[in-house]
Amino acid sequence: MRMAGDGGYEAVQMRAVAEQSGVALGTIYRYYSGKDELLIAGLAGWLRRTRRRVESAVLQGDSPGERLIWLLRRSAERTQQRPTLMGALITALGPDSGHDAEGIARVIGHVWSSALTRWVSGMAPDGSVEIELVHAAEMLAGVPSRI
Repeated sequence: MRMAGDGGYEAVQMRAVAEQSGVALGTIYRYYSGKDELLIAGLAGWLRRTRRRVESAVLQGDSPGERLIWLLRRSAERTQQRPTLMGALITALGPDSGHDAEGIARVIGHVWSSALTRWVSGMAPDGSVEIELVHAAEMLAGVPSRI
C-alpha cells in the first residue's frame, strides 16, 4: 500500500514488494496472482484497520445523526487525502484487470449505504459494516473470502 500511495499503480512491482517485505518473490506469488490481487487484499486490510480506528475514536456530535455525518466526512477526507493510493486501487479494479471499476464502485457504494443503514437502525451488529464492505469487495474482485 505504501508503494501505491507514494507512486501509484505503476510503482507497485512484485519484485520490489518482495524485497521491501523481506519475503521471497515465489512466496508472494503463492498467495497473490499479481499486483491487482495484492492491492485488493491491501484494501481489505486497510478497511479493517480503519474500522479499529473508528471504533476507538470519540465521535463528535450531540446526536447519532451528527456523529454519523462526522464519521462519513472524516472518512471522505482521509480518502481524498490519498489520491495516488485511491487511483492505484481503482486501477487495480479497472478494465485491464477484467473488472468494471465504475460498476464496482457503484455496487460498493450501495453496499456501504445499506450496511450503514442497517447498523445505525440497530438491525445489524457492530462490525457489520466492515464485514459487508470487505465481503462485497472480495466477491467483486474475485479474491477468496477471508471472512
